[in-house]
Amino acid sequence: MSGLNSLMRVVALLSDFGLRDGYVAQMKGTILDLCPSAVITDISHDVQRHNIPMGSFILETTARYFPKDTIHVAVVDPGVGSARNAIVVECESALFVGPNNGLMARASETLGVKSIHKIRAEEFQRKDVSSTFHGRDVFAYAAGMIASGRRPEEVGPRVSKLETLDLSSPTLLGKKLVCQVLHVDVFGNVITDVGEKLVRNIPVTFGESVEILTGARKLQAQYARSYHEVDRGAMAVLLGSQGFLEIAVREGSARDKLDAKALDKLELRF
Repeated sequence: MSGLNSLMRVVALLSDFGLRDGYVAQMKGTILDLCPSAVITDISHDVQRHNIPMGSFILETTARYFPKDTIHVAVVDPGVGSARNAIVVECESALFVGPNNGLMARASETLGVKSIHKIRAEEFQRKDVSSTFHGRDVFAYAAGMIASGRRPEEVGPRVSKLETLDLSSPTLLGKKLVCQVLHVDVFGNVITDVGEKLVRNIPVTFGESVEILTGARKLQAQYARSYHEVDRGAMAVLLGSQGFLEIAVREGSARDKLDAKALDKLELRF
């Protein structure tokens, strides 16, 4: 890196800490103490507590919009203090720092994984590491050191495996699509793991009906381009802004109608 980027490294933070307490501020303070020129921004701190799939989705769909070489510090870490590794993932266009628990896998793969390193070198961790707050004492500290000019590979030895979420690939057989829920957003939209490429192969035209099966529930929806194409309170299936097939209720909540949460399986019949 050179010029402005080397002096003003962007560090983006994601966590399930919320903003009521001082946890996020302590992470920011740690980074700025090590690299005063860092430009720190927030992705989200409203990830549901311990909800790794939710954090994974937000990180995957957001990281691509940041400048090249941004350092993403992601902390949704119910296994803090356990044997899970603290890692730095170097990608073609970004770095990810956080726990190796599936949180960073999809985002890293999207941006092209080059190498993974375990944070083991003592100089990349606070002297007294809290067993309950690696977000501050390990992840933010390592990010601050890298932002100040240290190389990712200096943090420790290579790691061969990036832990992933328990997701099977969506399958389209004729007019039957089997998929999983990736995320439920603040509007109650149920976002599946069906990407745009597969969506384009679904044999359906706009305005046609779609049957949705989840557990014992069977609901009717309409395939649409946008929410306004269905009546108020009606259910729509559409390609959403994040690049995935989603289920929505106009001015309502698909989550409530489907009783769906992340990693639930769905079957859609077109």
